[in-house]
Order: sequence, then C-alpha cells, then structure tokens
Amino acid sequence: MAQPGNQRSMEKDMADAVLETMAEAMPEHRKRQPEVTMTSRLDSDLGLDSLTRAELLVTVERKFGVQLPEQLLSDADTPGDILDEVMRLKGATPAEKSEKSRAEDEETNAALDAGEENREHFSVPDFETLQETLSWHAREHPDRTYLHWIKSYDDVRSLTFGDLHKGALRVANGLFQHDIEERDTIALMLPTGHDYFYGFFGALYANAIPVPLYPPMRASEIEEHLKRQASILNNAKARVMITVPEAKKLAAVVKGMVPSLEHVLTLDEVWAKPLYRPAAGTKGDDIAFLQFTSGSTGDPKGVSLSHANLFANIDAGNQVLHVDQDDVFVSWLPLYHDMGLIGTCLSSLWYGMHLVIMSPLLFLTRPQYWLWAIDRFGGTLSPSPNFGYELCLKRISDEDMEGLDLSSWRVAFNGAEAVSPDTVVRFVERFSKWGFRPEAMAPVYGLAENCVALTFPEEPREPVIDYVDRERFQKHGEAKPAPPDDDSALRFVSCGKVIPNHDIRIVDDDGNELGERQEGNLQFTGPSATRGYYRNEEKTEALFDGQWLNTGDRGYIADQELYLSGRNKDLIVRAGRNIYPGEIEEAVGELDLVRAGCVAAFASGMGESEGERLIVVAETTEKDEKKLAEAKEKIHRIAMKALDIEVDEVLMVRPHTVPKTSSGKLRRNDCRLRYERGELERKREPVWRQVARLARGTWRQQAQRSLRSAARWLYSAWAWAAMGLVSVPVWTLVNILPGLPLRWQVVHRGGRLLGLLTGTRLKVEHAERLKELPQGSIIVSNHASYLDALVLAALIPVPVSFIAKAELMKVRGLKRFLTRLEVEPVERADAQHSVGDSKRIAESAGGRRLVFFPEGSFDAAPGLRPFQMGAFMTAAVLKQSVIPITMTGTRRKLPADRWNPRPGPVNVVVGEPIEPKGDDWKSAVQLRDRARNTILETSGEPDRLFG
Repeated sequence: MAQPGNQRSMEKDMADAVLETMAEAMPEHRKRQPEVTMTSRLDSDLGLDSLTRAELLVTVERKFGVQLPEQLLSDADTPGDILDEVMRLKGATPAEKSEKSRAEDEETNAALDAGEENREHFSVPDFETLQETLSWHAREHPDRTYLHWIKSYDDVRSLTFGDLHKGALRVANGLFQHDIEERDTIALMLPTGHDYFYGFFGALYANAIPVPLYPPMRASEIEEHLKRQASILNNAKARVMITVPEAKKLAAVVKGMVPSLEHVLTLDEVWAKPLYRPAAGTKGDDIAFLQFTSGSTGDPKGVSLSHANLFANIDAGNQVLHVDQDDVFVSWLPLYHDMGLIGTCLSSLWYGMHLVIMSPLLFLTRPQYWLWAIDRFGGTLSPSPNFGYELCLKRISDEDMEGLDLSSWRVAFNGAEAVSPDTVVRFVERFSKWGFRPEAMAPVYGLAENCVALTFPEEPREPVIDYVDRERFQKHGEAKPAPPDDDSALRFVSCGKVIPNHDIRIVDDDGNELGERQEGNLQFTGPSATRGYYRNEEKTEALFDGQWLNTGDRGYIADQELYLSGRNKDLIVRAGRNIYPGEIEEAVGELDLVRAGCVAAFASGMGESEGERLIVVAETTEKDEKKLAEAKEKIHRIAMKALDIEVDEVLMVRPHTVPKTSSGKLRRNDCRLRYERGELERKREPVWRQVARLARGTWRQQAQRSLRSAARWLYSAWAWAAMGLVSVPVWTLVNILPGLPLRWQVVHRGGRLLGLLTGTRLKVEHAERLKELPQGSIIVSNHASYLDALVLAALIPVPVSFIAKAELMKVRGLKRFLTRLEVEPVERADAQHSVGDSKRIAESAGGRRLVFFPEGSFDAAPGLRPFQMGAFMTAAVLKQSVIPITMTGTRRKLPADRWNPRPGPVNVVVGEPIEPKGDDWKSAVQLRDRARNTILETSGEPDRLFG
C-alpha cells in the first residue's frame, strides 16, 4: 500500500509529466499553463489529442520506469487513471486516492428534509467571465447542486452545476443555429425557473449578450407591456427573444414593432445538441449582459455591465458580509431585476453557495412560502424590497408561522426602494418570536449603474434610524438631529457605509461637494460602475460628472453612513420647502380603504399663473361614494396634521391604475402624465382589441418579414434541388470512369457548377498555389461546415485525397464513391486507432496530395478548435510541405445541424507552404503551430484552444 507521502510525490511526478508533454507538444500552454490535477480531463480540460496522449504515455514510462499497456491510450480519461496503472505495475495500491475519489464520486447535493446539504468546501479561483465560472464549477463538481427552485410547497426541483452547464451548451448551439453572431443581444422574457438559467448562460456560452426582460403580468395591460418591451428591444437591437409559449403567440406583433428581431422562440425550439465547449473570445472587460433600469422616473435604460464590473461588486459585497460556502441564499426576487439576478444568483454562482429561488408571483400570493423556505433550507442570506417585509406583516397570520424558525437568517437585505422606518421596526418586533434577530435586518442601497450594491451596514447591528428636524431639512437641506420623541421629526434609515474600493459623495446642484449632514445629490465611483447606457450617448453623458456618476437620488452622509431622502425627479417644492412624496404615500397607504403600496403623490401644473399643485392618487376597491368622500377627507387631514402639507386634489381610483415598474416601483411621472391627459382611469379594452391595434401599426414590417422569410426558404429549396441535379451525374460518372484524374475533374467541375447554380461567389486569394500543388503535399484547412469539402473540391483543380471519418464508409452508396476518389478513412472516436491510422496513411501516401481537417469536427459556434496531430506527423515523417487553407463563410451558409442553406459568399485564402524541419515529434508540433496560427490570423475567428 502506498504511503501518503509517496502518494503525493507520485501525483506531483504525474502532473510534471503532463506539463512536460504539453510544453513540448502544446507550447501555447507555456503562456497560460493550466492547473493539472489527477481528475483533470485529458481531452476537454487539457486539450490533449490522441497523439499527444501517446507522447504522454511515453513520458510517463520514462519517468516511472514502467511499460504501460497500449489499451490505456483509449481507456485513460485523466492523469489519475494513468497513475493508477503505474502504481498497479509497481505493486502499490493507491488507497488514499481511492478514498478521495470515492468520496467525490459519492458526493450528492439533494436537499435533506431539513434543507441542509453535505457540501465539501473548495477554493474559488479568480474568474474572468461568468461562463468561465460556471464551466469551472461544472468541471470540478458537476453533481453539486447550484440551486433549488420552489414551484410549490411540495414541488422543489434541483439543478446541478453539471446539468446547467450541459443545458447552456445546448442553448448556445441552438442560438448559433438561428444565425446569431458574437456580441448579438439575446432577449430573455422568461419566468423564474430552470429555463431562465439555461437561456441566460446559453447566451453567455454563445458569446452573446443576454437582455433580461419581464414577462407580462396582466393580460389586460398587454398593449402597454408590449410597447414598453419593444422600446427595450429596439434599444438593445435584439436579434433573438426566448420566451414562454403563451407570449410566442404574439411573435408577429413583436417582430413588427422591433425591426432587428429575427426570431421569437421558446426554449424547446432553441434546444439543440450540446456544443463541444463554450464559444471563446470573451474578456473580463466585455459586456456580460444589459441590465435595464426599472424606469421609475422615465424610459428604461440599458446599463452595460462587464464581467469585471460584476466580479468587483460581488467581491466587495462579500468582503463586508464575510460570505462562505455554508451560506444559503433564498430569494423570491424576479430574475430580471439587479438584486434578484446579480445580488443573489450570480453571487451564489461566483462563490459556490447554495441558492434557493421561488417565483415572485408565488411570494405575492403566499408570502409565508418565503419564510418557510428560509426555515427549510437553513437560509442565511435573503433580500427583499421594503414592500416585501410589509406584505409579510399584513398577509401572514400567526397560524401560518406555527413552528417557524428564522434563527439561521443572518442578513435580511432591505433595499431596491425606499426603506420605511415603521416597516423595519414592526418586522423586527413581530418576527423576533420566531427566531428573527434584530441585527439581521440590513437596510442597504444599490443601483443597476453600480451592478447592484453600493452601501451595506459594516457590521451586524440593529437598524439605525436618524431623527431630523423637519423645518431645517425641508427649507435648508440640513439634517439637524432631533429628539426621538419629536412627533414632527423626519425619520431616515441608515443604509450603511460604502462597500470596499468604492466611494460616494454628496454634491449641490453645481457639483460642489457638501459637508456632513448636508442634503444633496448622491454620486459614486468605483470598479463596479458601468461605462454607460447601451446605445444611448445622451443619457450616458448626463450620467457622468468626471469620474463620478450621478445616481439621481438625494440624501446625506453622517458618520460615513448614507441616509437617502428621495429621488430628484420626485421632489415637490411647496412654499420654499422640499417635500418628498414617499412620506405622504406611506401615511395614506395605512388607511383601511387604501391599497398599501398603491398610492402616488406628485406635483402637477408648472405654469406661472396656476402654480404647482399637489395631487394624491390612491387605489381602492371601495365603490360606496360616501365612504370614498370620507377617505378623501381623511387624506387631506393626515397630510395637513402629520406632515403640514396641503393636498390640492385627491383621487380614489380602482386597483391597478397607478403605474409601476417591473420591480414594483411607482412610476410617478407616468402617473402625472396620465393625470394631466385625463387618462388616469382609462377604459380597459379587451386583449384582442389591444393586440389588433398594435398589429395594424406594424403590418408593413410584418409583410416585409414574410417576404424575406419566403425568399430564404425558396433559396434553400433551390439549393437542394441544385445539389440533386449535380450530385446524381457526378456520383454516376465517378463510379464508372477510369483513372483518378478523370474522376477528380468530374468532382471539381461539379463543385464549381453547384456554386454557380446556387449563386455562391467564391473568392480565392493566391489561387495560383492550388494549380501548382506539389505531389505529396499535405493540405490542412479549418472546418466549419459540411460544405467545406465541396468548396475545396471546387477550388483544387488537381486530384487530392481527403482524410475523412470512417463512419462515412458505412453510408449506403458512399463507400464505392469515396474509395474511387481515394478517400482515406480514419477512426476519430478511438484514440488508439487514430494513432495507427496516422502511421498507416504516412506509409501508404505514395506521393498523393492529402487533405486534412485537423480540427476533426465542427459545430455551429465560431472559433478555431485545437488541431489534432495526425496531419503534421504525416508531413514530418514524409518530409512534405504543409499548405494551410482558410475558409470563411461556409459556417454561415450551412451551420452545423441545420439543413437550410442560405445565400452568401465564401472566401478562401491559400497560405504559403510550410516546410518541416525534421521528421520527429518536435518538428510535427512546430508544423501544427505555424499552420494553425496562419489559419487563425486569416480567418478572423476567435481561438477556441482554451474556450
């Protein structure tokens, strides 16, 4: 039995052998040397092709003094598999490693009845992108649960890192098959659930930019919803939208409103076989996704957030919260909202925390589910806007909470909207009897322009409420402390201190920094700050004040802690006093007849003669006119007595009249505009009439789309017809004509005729090099489509022999055809056979010109895959030159797994011959690297070597 020290020594020697082999065969790894562990996959993690694995076995035999069986070449998946065989041959039993592997293999992440998991801790490396983060988790612990999705109390569904990774690869491939290109925007209008995560990470894996949208909440408001989403889609120039089947019924209408939108699809329609690996080329400074603002004070704006922004924000927040992998994040927040997506889901992914999610609709109808989820899964972190805590106070009875235990909840974030001192105090008081600790309540502040978080309480503590002299504050902007027993005092809740590596300040309207306890405009700066709004230079310019960014919020700083007073655009000026609507709305919302959270106060009428009027709009279900009149009178009295404010007009309106954002914030400006237009209580029209009105306005766009779609299908049908017209005589003549030169001319001219019939323009640089191909030369080309072989046949006028996968010889009617063209079959699935095939081809080349696709296979994703060594070993052994050929355009004409060709040109660049410098392994590696670099540079595609 191997001793622990000897075991560790042998593992180090094995890792050194892998790195030594890679340094010789794959010199590009010297710049970015991967981490080699005993569980690293030789192919997907380390990029070792069959010949490089063969070289590794030689190195291992030399280093350990053993002779390994040839079968190990195809059986070994990891360095640990090779080490096991080495130790067996040396008479040692790797007991310690076996125990570790067994523990890893048996790791399970199914939630226990108590909601706890046995979760092995691990060290989180530095990630550059979100997709790199998910790929790492999927590689290191694929069976570990990333999240649990609560559909109902008895229906809880888990999602592992491995399953999310595979699903995202399938969505990415499906997106490529729907013609998306790198950095295209992909709209996601999906509810909370696994499909959302597949769509979001699938877009990232395709190197596209996800754009989260919110699904329609009420059919009665479908027209307004679609107009608002069309505004976002047009700003983002979205090419594809993934949505639910119900919303897909309106696809034609949506496309008519958004010219850039080509496909409206359900996830099932995007689902395809998985990509080999995520598309490469994304950097930390690239846009990760677009987070559209809620639009509470105007039209939503697309905040451009890079991967670096996100990681800086998550890391800064974790420094304050002291997060570890025992933490459990529980959230009902919508996934299109920054706090729901970034603050919970992406931060959980980054650190490997357990995430528990539920639908916002489930929370709104049964808020107790949120608290019971915290109990069941041992939730330690959970966020909500203030109205969520208020909803729990109003809608959850004591009977609903019998047996509830909230003692695990260590941080209850309260943000995304104004924090009410009353709500904070009452929630702490009531739920303390069920284990909720006062220091868990954490009022915070953040905004999409800084990813999500900007200020947190520095240490666990009870919420801090500041009492301020009303007169001095409203008239002079001075937050002078007042006694807590002063009934007229204004109260503000501390949102904590700025997160590490960031800074905030308060400035006046001229941009001058204000001192302690002076109210003004809040600005911030730091590594989480956005670079601006997507395709909106005007708003971006207004956002920045030098290195500082304007939040649009007002507040003051005291003892380095931030106290928010309101939004600039919501400010009401009456008799020289600054009045914020939130205080009025909260007081009115406490009346019995008024729907809490559904009150809007705003100023209207800016003319000099009439002056500014204060309007209060309150929703109610009451219809009795007498009771409504009494409620209006109460509102007038409350405003005057408690707030010393005279309200000019009170309107009692039916439910769902006050407009709100997707995250539940009041759209006061929209409410004011509707009031001034006399459209506050518009008559609700049937859904069909709203949709018909939208369709009438987009019929031209829909007609043009239909014509373009018909043209594409007609072209596809003609392309296949042309293929049939050409292939039948070509197949017949190749099977009956004598001599390879004559048969090749048939194939060559047939390929050119097919290009002519399909309108495919073939542009070739250095075509003269193809006419002068020397005997015995090795031709290598990138591989992006089934069309590649046809293109090369159409361009190369002299006979060549293609190296093709052996499966083609099993296709009925093809074996004789391919044999008469001297196609050489190779086994790609079996590493041991692949090495033997390379030797066989080199021995039987006989001066033929051989054509290799060294990538071996292709998928719909752009980028150049790693090159296998067969072509270059053959060239080195035969001492023949390698001619690199680069093709672009074939992937777009016919992507992988698609059978509807589309028009477009094909460009080909024929490179200069590359001569081998010897006949050994090192020379073959040099040939491969020079050829690959040439093709990479001329193709303009990303490098998928490390993708």
